[in-house]
Amino acid sequence: MFSKKSDTDFLQLLIEAAENTLEGAQLFRKAMVSGKSPVEFMKPLKELEDRGDAITHKIYKGLNQVFITPLDREDIMELAAKIDDVMDGIEATIARFDYLHITFTDKYMEEFSAVLAESCQHMLDSFKLLSQKKYMQITEHTVQINRLENEGDRLMREGIRDIFTQPKDPYLDFKLKELYERLEETTDACEDVADILESMVLRYS
Repeated sequence: MFSKKSDTDFLQLLIEAAENTLEGAQLFRKAMVSGKSPVEFMKPLKELEDRGDAITHKIYKGLNQVFITPLDREDIMELAAKIDDVMDGIEATIARFDYLHITFTDKYMEEFSAVLAESCQHMLDSFKLLSQKKYMQITEHTVQINRLENEGDRLMREGIRDIFTQPKDPYLDFKLKELYERLEETTDACEDVADILESMVLRYS
């Protein structure tokens, strides 16, 4: 049964989801540059992905119990879903190192990890501003997320170009191409968050 008010703090939960995703991106960054096998980071990243799922579930459950929300219900749902997609993408990428048996990292993976970590920091900063109703300041961060998504596009194109201009083992080349594409999809998910935020800025400011 719906109630008018809820103890669920949706804005705080979105911040927690963004904090969790940033932690995941930073850990993924470490996995790419530490010199250790990326597979060693699978378990902690899976735990962060599970924590993100739990936060998303809590948001959805809260929305099902109340009429009154601090933002449009659809905005909260979309933000929760898209930030979850980012964390899912990070976890899905590290899993590929395991089942594709990729035992090394390269410059494209390392640069992608920097793009993701920076994008997630901008998402967290945006959600903090959202909770303070500082809508116009959010644009500073969404612009940067869009810039970083373009950087992800560039990295994917250059990585795949290298695969075809400097072919090695065809099976390995196929695995690297899949990994680069998954990383680019994850930067797209960051841009999806920015797009929702930009739409909200127009409506709320």
